[in-house]
Amino acid sequence: MSKEPFAANEEPSPQGRSEYVFRLDVAKLLEAAARKGDTRGAEISRRTGIAESSVSRILRGEAQPDLNSAMRFSETYDLDLRDAIKRIPLEAAA
Repeated sequence: MSKEPFAANEEPSPQGRSEYVFRLDVAKLLEAAARKGDTRGAEISRRTGIAESSVSRILRGEAQPDLNSAMRFSETYDLDLRDAIKRIPLEAAA
């Protein structure tokens, strides 16, 4: 892991933070779940052990998974989080 706070092509903002956030690509999660036959939130919840209400909010884009949930999605559906997490400009995420 690099000890530098920013990649070479990124400039820090005046507050010292990068101007983007990370979001789960729900479409990629749904594709991976469908490959195992899980096409509904209840099925995803049962297979991952994540509460159905949380899965529902994540699938609707109303919430983002915490690290534990993201890892459960990753392990359950053989989903590479490097491909399933998108970098979104901060102004677009607001």
